[in-house]
Amino acid sequence: MKKFHNKRKYMLIISLVVVLLYATTFIPQRVITTSPSSVSHIHVLDGQSGYELNLSDRDDIYTVMNNLNDVTFQKGKPSIGYMGYSYRVTLYDQDGDELDEFIINSEDTLRYHGFFYAAKSGKIDYNKLDAWMAQVKAQPVEE
Repeated sequence: MKKFHNKRKYMLIISLVVVLLYATTFIPQRVITTSPSSVSHIHVLDGQSGYELNLSDRDDIYTVMNNLNDVTFQKGKPSIGYMGYSYRVTLYDQDGDELDEFIINSEDTLRYHGFFYAAKSGKIDYNKLDAWMAQVKAQPVEE
């Protein structure tokens, strides 16, 4: 009988620890922490029009990455099953390997690793992405 109580106590402690660890993922934090210097180019796909933008200028990369690194996000509900997006952003290193991928839905909403994240401190520079994408859309189509 004593073995049963000890086992039950250990299971309760383990369950409590797991719940507490999971709860800490909901503390506001920086989600995108990739160093701007490790990014060689950024690929942005407009989910509404299908247009693509490739940023390889160092100043543009630093602008995007510093902005994203400065925003603190609160983890929200799971994003599994949601369709559509504004901008799918993929970060690449010098070798062309993918460093990270995430979806920007608005100036205060990000989808990352299966969850929505809401900006709590700072905002995503969504207008800058819109302006760059407008430039791409304004270019004549090559035939």
